[in-house]
Amino acid sequence: MNKWDQRYAAEEFIFGTEPHDFVRRVRPYLPAAGRALDLATGEGRNGVFLAQCGLSAEGVDSSPVAVAKAEKMAALKGVDFAVRVADITAMRMPPGHYAVISSVCCHFAEPVRSRLARGIVDALVSDGLFIGVFYHPEQAALEKGPKDRTVLADMAELQTAFGGLEWLIAEHCRTGEGGEARSTVCLLGRKTLSDGI
Repeated sequence: MNKWDQRYAAEEFIFGTEPHDFVRRVRPYLPAAGRALDLATGEGRNGVFLAQCGLSAEGVDSSPVAVAKAEKMAALKGVDFAVRVADITAMRMPPGHYAVISSVCCHFAEPVRSRLARGIVDALVSDGLFIGVFYHPEQAALEKGPKDRTVLADMAELQTAFGGLEWLIAEHCRTGEGGEARSTVCLLGRKTLSDGI
C-alpha cells in the first residue's frame, strides 16, 4: 500500500465533502455544460462539485483507495462522476476535449510539471477553463504540506508552464494560521482561440 492509499484508507473523508474554496469561488465562470476532468481527484470533492454544476465530470487518481472513496462521494451527493485509476504523469488527454480541467494540489517537479501543463492546455476546447491550486514555495516553511522545493512553484513558474492561457484569476493566496497555514497559487485560465485547438 503506497502513502496515498494509506492516507485515504480512513473511513471518513479526510478533506471533507465540500469543494476546495477556490473551486467553489470560480463557479460563476463555469460553463452550463461540457466535459470536465479533475486531475488527482483524491476523494472526489472537486470533481463531484463540477458534476453538481451540470458538467459531465470525470476524475483520475493514482490511488485505488482514493478512487473508491470518490465513487462513494459521488453516490453520497447523487451525481454521476466517472473516476478511474491512472498515472497522471503518463496519461494522454485527448486534444480539444474538455470544457474544464481542474488540478488542486497536484504537484510535480520539472520537467513533468511543464509536460503535464502543455497536455492540459492542449486538452481544453477553445474558451475552455483551467482551475489550478498549487503550493507556493513559502509552504516549505509552514507546518503542513509538501517540503520538497522541486514540486513547489511560484506564480511566474506556473504561468510559464501553462503558457497560452488568458488569466482570469491569478493570485498568491495565504490562508489559515498556525498548523493550518497555507501558501498557494490559485489560477483560473481560459484557452483562447489563438491557442490552436
